[in-house]
Amino acid sequence: MNEGAKAVKAYVAALAAAAVAVTVLTDATAGSPAWGALPVLAALLVAGEYLFVRFRYGGEISTINLVEAVLAPMLFAFSAPVVVATVAATQVAGAVLRRNAVVKSAFNVAQWSLAAAVGAAVMATAGEPGAFTTERVAALIVALAVVGLVNHVAFAGVLAMINHRSPLAVARELGTVLVVGWFLGWAVNTLIGLLFALAYSTHAAAVVLFAVPLAVLHIAYRGYAGARSDRLRLTGLHRAARSLAGPLDPGHAIEGFLRDVAEAFEATAAALVFDERPERVIHRVDAGGYTVVTEPAESSSLEGVMCACAGAVRVTGNGHPWSEALVEAGWRDCLTAPLVEDGRTLGALVVYDQAGLEGFEAGELAVLEAVARETVATFAKGRLLATMLEERQKLAEIVGTTSDGILTIAADGRVRTWNPALERITGIAAADAVGKPALEGLEPVTVNGQPVGLDRWADDLVLPAELRITAADGEQRRLSCSYSRSEDETLVVVARDTTTVEEMAQLREEFGQLVAAEEAQREVVEQLRQAVVPPRPVLAGADLGVAFLAPDETAPTGGDLFDWHVLPTGELHLAVVDVLGHGVAATKDALSVVSTLRILSLQGCPLEDLVARADDLLAADQREIVATVVVARFDTRTGRLLLVSGGHPPALVVSGDGSVRQVAATGSAIGWPGAGSDGVAEESLQPSDTLVLYTDGLVEARKNIVEGIEVLMRHAALAAHLPAEELATQLLERAVSGAQRRDDTLALVMRATSVGEHRHEQVWRASPAAEEVGAVRRQVTEWMAARELDVDDIDDVRLVVSELLTNAVVAARSTVTVHVAVDSGRVHVWVSDDGGSAPDLSTAGHLPVPDNAQAGRGLFLVRSVMDDVTALTNEIGTTVRCVKRLRRVAVDEPPTDSFAAHGPA
Repeated sequence: MNEGAKAVKAYVAALAAAAVAVTVLTDATAGSPAWGALPVLAALLVAGEYLFVRFRYGGEISTINLVEAVLAPMLFAFSAPVVVATVAATQVAGAVLRRNAVVKSAFNVAQWSLAAAVGAAVMATAGEPGAFTTERVAALIVALAVVGLVNHVAFAGVLAMINHRSPLAVARELGTVLVVGWFLGWAVNTLIGLLFALAYSTHAAAVVLFAVPLAVLHIAYRGYAGARSDRLRLTGLHRAARSLAGPLDPGHAIEGFLRDVAEAFEATAAALVFDERPERVIHRVDAGGYTVVTEPAESSSLEGVMCACAGAVRVTGNGHPWSEALVEAGWRDCLTAPLVEDGRTLGALVVYDQAGLEGFEAGELAVLEAVARETVATFAKGRLLATMLEERQKLAEIVGTTSDGILTIAADGRVRTWNPALERITGIAAADAVGKPALEGLEPVTVNGQPVGLDRWADDLVLPAELRITAADGEQRRLSCSYSRSEDETLVVVARDTTTVEEMAQLREEFGQLVAAEEAQREVVEQLRQAVVPPRPVLAGADLGVAFLAPDETAPTGGDLFDWHVLPTGELHLAVVDVLGHGVAATKDALSVVSTLRILSLQGCPLEDLVARADDLLAADQREIVATVVVARFDTRTGRLLLVSGGHPPALVVSGDGSVRQVAATGSAIGWPGAGSDGVAEESLQPSDTLVLYTDGLVEARKNIVEGIEVLMRHAALAAHLPAEELATQLLERAVSGAQRRDDTLALVMRATSVGEHRHEQVWRASPAAEEVGAVRRQVTEWMAARELDVDDIDDVRLVVSELLTNAVVAARSTVTVHVAVDSGRVHVWVSDDGGSAPDLSTAGHLPVPDNAQAGRGLFLVRSVMDDVTALTNEIGTTVRCVKRLRRVAVDEPPTDSFAAHGPA
């Protein structure tokens, strides 16, 4: 037994001894009491243990108990021994009925016995019971005051012992509550005592009617306390809702919100649970402060049970299905309401251990559920705001890195925003342009020389599609402009510098005359196409693919060009160039840029200086070329990727698991003032990771560059399993599908593979027509034979291609693709169709097909022949990839003791 328990028991024993002593020393003689009324009073005394009302005074919770009120007539009518004995017996009966703890029951018996003995002793000073005299009334009032004082002093004493504090300290802390409680109890007791005295002096039988005013008083005060508690609770919940909705991000107000909810529900603690798979996040406010706990979503904790509730419920420690989880968590009871949005449960709002005050007990579940709905709505608004801010940030980044000049003009003609590209075009800094009349100092005129007043756009002026300006350096520049008006009365102007286009017009005209004859033009174009496509480098550790599409089908070259070659260091050099302009003239300039970049790379020019140095060389040659570039160097031995940019869209890295991220390298385009890259971006590629470089035609086909980049990232994730050549083709075809092509479009793909791979590969495409499918089978067989593979291996591959083609042509909408690659000791086969998502193929073909089955044998034969078969199906289509170990290594390939850890799929 610890010292605190010993002290409490000694304190209870002292109270009991004091009660006995006061009873013995009190005059036990009394008149002729109404003994028939004693059972009624005793029953009321037991009932008084249940007739209490909890109420809040300031920050404290107290009760008014009607036991003292029942003592009043007993003190008036009976002798001290009878009063003390009756009080002690009824306290024991009440403790048994309420199943109180032994120590608590003993304290109640001793406390009330002592209070009754002291009150009886005071009443004994007024003599024997008799008429309703002034002396007995005064004695009753004093006796009841003493009873209340003894009770409150005894209660303060036990609090001091339990909390290991001095009685004076407890009295100072609870002084106001103790005085108010004592006064209210004394007033109630005096009223009941006087009513009883009047009734008893009239007739003893009137004692039976004593229960009526007692019940009326209890009901009246309970109603008052309930109404007051309801008002305080609803006020607190209103304050909680305001505190959560106040900040822009509701997550910053969770602590204050939970404190308001706990106070409004008179609860020990409150929690907000978010079921964020695969984790569950619990925000809780209790006596220990504000905490945030994370646990696995599969955990069977109390909060996990709460998240599974379909509606608001109350959980208690006895008889409830979740009582065990409640007790294990250390709570007595709790109320919970789910957080539901669009039919999906996001978590729960929970309050623990209510104080049990009077109020809306029947409706508190409905109120908690309403608070939970308001909480979900507030967080939904917060997510919407966060999304809007994120989109605004994305737009700001794009506006800041785009090669087009963008400015916004208010209705009064003054500039609101001025992006970096416009600074480069005009030579005027944003700080000098914002707040000034639009294009002030740039002398804007139309192509016909008419002055342009963009500062008066709000007067419904006709705005020119092209205009000329005089830049800060005195150079004349030509701008192609587009305009749009926003809802806040702002004009948005997008200006592209087309100065070099005008200068190149004569060259395009001369070239058109040279290729006037259609046949001659086709011949020149074909020869030019062959000239600008560099040979594919043979490099272990990298799978390469490229796709290009010009807006004019009769001239399949343009200003979008690429380059790939192996440097003396063994690194792979990749470059993508987008020259302003279209057709053969743009190809000529693009070749100059590509050649310059290659020469500088072979000479060992540092990557960070490459763009700026190329601009210097091209300018020295008096070539006015405007081009955006992106250059990458990849070390197949380490997986290290370095990237620089000159005004080019961000590159993409597609991980083996299909996740996509942007690699943004910033800088100014060749031909602009201050051309060069701002720095070197670095990435580390793992086998099966893929780098995607592209030109703006791939993301501007739908006139919205933000949407274009997001769509490209989604397409790259869906097609991540395809070989490099197929992935490049898919990205290009899906980007321009259904869109009006206005620019050249190029996609270059490099997938990192294991260094040990030495690969021969070929791709065949065909429509679902039967004659084309047969031709593909023959071509695959001939290609395999040219690799001098074992005859059995060739037969196996022919069988696999035949079976997979048979399935693909049935599902395909327009195209079937066969891709075969032979590396160090293995052959890979991919067969793809564009028929959209197919039923789950992961389990198909593992077991033999019944003889009477109409289909399904093909995939079983494929799995029987090949060592590994995987299938992927999504909205793009279906691809089946097969791998087989060769019986004999292909020709022209060095032997190896290990096989590639990752294939291109």
